[in-house]
Amino acid sequence: MRVDPEPFRLGDVGGRGPAVLCLHGLTGTPYEVRPPAEALAARGLACVGPLLPGHGTHPDDLAAVHRDAWLEATLGAWDELALTHERVYVLGLSMGGVLALALSARRPVRGAVIMAAPLELGWLPRAAVRLRGVLPWVPKRPAILDREARERHPGYRRMPLSSVHQLIRLGEEVGRDLARITQPLKLIYSRRDPSVDVANAEQVLAGVSSSESDVSYLEDSGHVLPVDREGAMVSSHVVEFVTRLEADVGS
Repeated sequence: MRVDPEPFRLGDVGGRGPAVLCLHGLTGTPYEVRPPAEALAARGLACVGPLLPGHGTHPDDLAAVHRDAWLEATLGAWDELALTHERVYVLGLSMGGVLALALSARRPVRGAVIMAAPLELGWLPRAAVRLRGVLPWVPKRPAILDREARERHPGYRRMPLSSVHQLIRLGEEVGRDLARITQPLKLIYSRRDPSVDVANAEQVLAGVSSSESDVSYLEDSGHVLPVDREGAMVSSHVVEFVTRLEADVGS
């Protein structure tokens, strides 16, 4: 797969057909959600992958970003698509998945794909965040099991602990809003994810008010699911979910 960390716009963006907003994770780039976006675009859906605030420049820029800026960028991108597109879906990985849930609680999203979204992080990140005054960042390698995919993955190689703090607070806020979510949901989590426990999937399913929601568990992927060993399976899950909802529109 060609490495392209830039924001993308695939298909008939600005048209009237269905569109999908694709959200990357913390310290990442749109590259990590591009594979399912390309699979959806091949089936006629417009897909947009923005670069979230603080990303694509320097980790110090990310360290200065408040979680509200990520949410405002997400809402703004969805609102722009909704101006012309009759139906707008959202998919998000990790922090992007948390933002996708936040968006679904605030906008009439047609359906949402949530991948490895951390409403709660484990004790180690929480402990590290307490040191952010004296330890502003920690080294980071993308949590990808496939070695070649891990080596070519673009994104920051430092994780600002202030950004982890913002993600923790965002997850707490979204967790309190889960009951407001009524849209169809597709969750995808990996049992081998070293960053996000699969208990987060059960928390989402138990908290939302959606009449249609389910989770698929991967067995041979790390955290950055769309570009790891089971990336093709991830794209297949995404396409099946969205195209099934699209078929329901016409039935």
